[in-house]
Amino acid sequence: MRTLARSLCFVSLAASVVFGAACGSTKTDSGFGGSSSSSGGSGGGDAGASSSSGGSSSSSGGGSSGSFGDGSIAEGGGMLGDAGCATASAKATKSPVYMLFVLDGSGSMSQDNKWTAATAALEAIFADMQKQADPGIGVGLNVFSDSQDPTGGGGPYPSNVDVKINFVGAAQDSALNNRLSGGPAGGTPTGTALQGGYTELENYVALTPLPPGGQKVLVLITDGVPTDNCSPGGSYTSNACVVEAGQELMKAMPQGPILTYVIGTGVYPSTQLSNFDPNFLGNLALAGGTGPKNCNPNENTAGATDLCFFEVDPTAGNASQTEMAFETAINAIRGQVLSCTFPLNLDKDAGMLDPSKVNVTVDGMTVSQDPNNGWTYDNPSNPTEIIFHGTSCNNLKMNSMATVNIILGCATIVGPNM
Repeated sequence: MRTLARSLCFVSLAASVVFGAACGSTKTDSGFGGSSSSSGGSGGGDAGASSSSGGSSSSSGGGSSGSFGDGSIAEGGGMLGDAGCATASAKATKSPVYMLFVLDGSGSMSQDNKWTAATAALEAIFADMQKQADPGIGVGLNVFSDSQDPTGGGGPYPSNVDVKINFVGAAQDSALNNRLSGGPAGGTPTGTALQGGYTELENYVALTPLPPGGQKVLVLITDGVPTDNCSPGGSYTSNACVVEAGQELMKAMPQGPILTYVIGTGVYPSTQLSNFDPNFLGNLALAGGTGPKNCNPNENTAGATDLCFFEVDPTAGNASQTEMAFETAINAIRGQVLSCTFPLNLDKDAGMLDPSKVNVTVDGMTVSQDPNNGWTYDNPSNPTEIIFHGTSCNNLKMNSMATVNIILGCATIVGPNM
């Protein structure tokens, strides 16, 4: 990693933000050879809503010296090493994510390789999370109605064999895989399982190395129609599960808000809503805050591209293709919830922050302030967060151990779209 030169001193923390402290720097209007200052850009994140098409975008980044992804190249390379304008230090940490998978283990999951494909996909995802070793995401797993469920599908959940949310190290990965070693067995108590999952997330307190204050996410993977209090009948918007998902989305911190993603696996379009009901799943995802813009929660037609949930049709290919479809859906959700947001928690000695004198580097390369492929503030006049966008955001998600530094006191380097 490149280091900032003699005029700045600061401590670098992987996957966190550390602000540059002055080390006898001289007072100057700008340390970047005539770069103009900026008051910041518009806020907004790149987490986005869910998409029925699955898949998360990525980029290889790269570029010339002083760049981090397309569109974020600083003028003249933009390296901060010779700048003598840093004036204060502050520190922030990337916003974490706490993700709970709720997996349907009902008997019908044994059909069409659904269980085999879903569990294999989850094992691959968990292995990748362990490899990434990202301290910004924690994962847990509840499975209902499978052969290992000690409640026999009656709940409450989580049961004593389910896996609590934690950082995915070797021990957590092993525990998650062990929980997937059962087989499909009972009915589909979706309401009971969701209620238990929501309660678990509401009460969750982050354990080291996971930071506190993260986004809470529930991912339901199911193939059937609920057999409990959420069994569809009448208006979908008044369904008990749909109502609860909406209520969890509206809960204030620290209990919420909780996002609800849905991966449905059944023959689509469905001609037997009593076995697989896309309308129930679509309304659940929309109420849970993850339906993409203009999605149709009641969609059930061939070739539809406006689903509100992720659909995996187990009859559309062989077992390997079904497994890959599950992985694509889960990775799409990961891509949407992994944070590109860094709160600005100012140190008491930092003083007042001047939004026009903030700069950002990733692994020593300057990222311009730019709403397309750089960074912006959540609120330009009174910023509390720095948010990466486009290619810069994608690159951070691909490299969870990237070192992000934010330097105070030097005129902001801006991109072409400011």
